[in-house]
Amino acid sequence: MAKTVIVGCKLPHGITLERPTNPAQKITLNGRNKSIIIGADHCTTEVDADFWAEWEMMNPEFPALKSKSIFVAKTSSDATAMAKEFKAEKTGFEAMATDGKDPRAVGVKTAEV
Repeated sequence: MAKTVIVGCKLPHGITLERPTNPAQKITLNGRNKSIIIGADHCTTEVDADFWAEWEMMNPEFPALKSKSIFVAKTSSDATAMAKEFKAEKTGFEAMATDGKDPRAVGVKTAEV
């Protein structure tokens, strides 16, 4: 039986990772929108431990890895605890503020009807 790790993903849509030494070998991490719990802040995927170790070693500067939008855990409960710990870390996919002060679109406000 192959050894696996639990990879948590806070991105809404998940992400597909390619094995650096074999780009034909891919794994798609489930995003938080795949969770059966409405309003979940992450989702988990079982990943081959060797695949993950190689991918993580070859991609230490990957933005989603650095921002803790994707992270590795030993168990599902560890992943839940880590997701809570990383809750304040931004993924870049957060909803925009509608008060006109969001730095991504200064001045954008909710339409008045």
